Amino acid sequence: MLFPRLLAFALIAGFAPAQEPEAMPPRADVTKNLETLRSLVPALKTAEQDLAAMRTELAKAVTEDAKAEATERIDAQRERIRQLRENFRIISSGVEDKAYLSEAEEAASVDNEVKELLKPLFDSMKEATAKPREMAELRSELTVWRERETLANAALQRVEEILGAADDEAIKKELESARKLWSSRLDEARSETGTLSRQIEERERNTPTAWEFVSNGISDFWRSRGLNLLLATGIALIVYFGIRRLYRLLRRYSPMHRKKGEGLLARSSDLLAAAAAVVLAFFSAVLVFYLRGDWLILTLAIIFLVGLLWASKQALPPYIDQLKVILNLGSVRQGERLVFEGVPWKVDRLHFYCEFSNPELAGGILRLPVRDVMPLHSRPVVGKEPWFPTHEDDWVKLSDGTYGKVIQQTPEMVVVLRLGGSLKTYATADFIGQNPENLSRGFRVSVVFGIDYQHQPIATTEVPGIFQVELEKALIEYVERDNLRSVKVDFASAGASSLDYAILADFTGEVASRVNVLERLIQKTCVEVCNAQGWVIPFNQITVHQA
Repeated sequence: MLFPRLLAFALIAGFAPAQEPEAMPPRADVTKNLETLRSLVPALKTAEQDLAAMRTELAKAVTEDAKAEATERIDAQRERIRQLRENFRIISSGVEDKAYLSEAEEAASVDNEVKELLKPLFDSMKEATAKPREMAELRSELTVWRERETLANAALQRVEEILGAADDEAIKKELESARKLWSSRLDEARSETGTLSRQIEERERNTPTAWEFVSNGISDFWRSRGLNLLLATGIALIVYFGIRRLYRLLRRYSPMHRKKGEGLLARSSDLLAAAAAVVLAFFSAVLVFYLRGDWLILTLAIIFLVGLLWASKQALPPYIDQLKVILNLGSVRQGERLVFEGVPWKVDRLHFYCEFSNPELAGGILRLPVRDVMPLHSRPVVGKEPWFPTHEDDWVKLSDGTYGKVIQQTPEMVVVLRLGGSLKTYATADFIGQNPENLSRGFRVSVVFGIDYQHQPIATTEVPGIFQVELEKALIEYVERDNLRSVKVDFASAGASSLDYAILADFTGEVASRVNVLERLIQKTCVEVCNAQGWVIPFNQITVHQA
């Protein structure tokens, strides 16, 4: 019993009339489009009627001037009808004719090569500013048509006011013609205003927000040109460093680079390898843009290359002199000696950045760009020529009277530790200018000592030997024998009030820190010898002779 009931229910449901779906209300934008189209229809009908009337006037025209005037008005009216119908199609379809129709491209010629090269750049610039420019043009055009609508409305009201007050049939006829003209113009202005307003609304509704515009622009950039830039940069770096790496391997086994002081051929190959690495890296990046079809960046790269070649006409001559220095053909030669800012340096390497060294200075490595090296001059190193007058921990005397120990010397400054613990700092070039006397290689203490004239009989025979023997004993006792090289006492001169002796004592650099003590010790020993021998030490006297 259940199955017949289900079958009957299915038959009834199958033959029951289908319920009509309720009509959906049109969208708000469709309603606005319909209202705009309704405003265009009267203007279009009026324009067609005016065109038919103008054609009738042309048929009735007798003179050539009348025919020419009628023909001109007909052409203008046809253009107006065409524009109204185009507006009707734009509002109804939402698509402009120029967006669908495309013009044929201009035939290629030699004169258009530059334009074709720059076309991707200009197209990208136009594309980036297309929407803002289009909105500005639409708003400007809307302002113009609103002004025209206002003028046409005022003119039509004035004509109708005069027409209502006129009683002459001839005047009424002309006023009627003027009324029709301004009425058609008012309809035209209203239709254009409505069309432009609708177009602006459509574009404003479809315009993304600032954040969407920026985010979409960034994402589009990285999906296309950003990825191309990354690929091109990566390929260029791989090519550049790959060539440099390969050349370094070849350079390691190259016989012309094994020679001491690389020759012209080796230096030329170094420059060519560096230039080839840069050029091939650049063209590999350009090839990536070409294969990826990124004509904009490819165009910019070509423009950059052309600009670089054009600028090289003025920029290359100064670099020729720099190349001479790099090729070891200039006034500075590798392995020679030069003076820079008052300090001597050895030329270790000539390249785009030249390297110099001074083995006697802490941190004595100097790097200079080749343009700063061009005015300098070098000369061959002579024998065991010193690179600096002192070493660290040497004892020196300077022209300004400074006596102390060098505790630090760098390319910028020299620090001298004086007796008592004070530090005196000199600029390195100024230190050399003080003509330092290095006592740590050995030094001489020179003292002049005099005795009275009453000892004149033994002054040149016994006195020098006695002084020398006693001085040697005293000095050896104080500095040890190994540090005393020699002691010599000679008669020097017969002074105004004394017989003077020159005492010369030579020491090793081990006792350079005791120079002042040694001078005092020699004076002390000489006095003790005089006391022991009974010799009188004179002093300056004034003798008065009476006539």
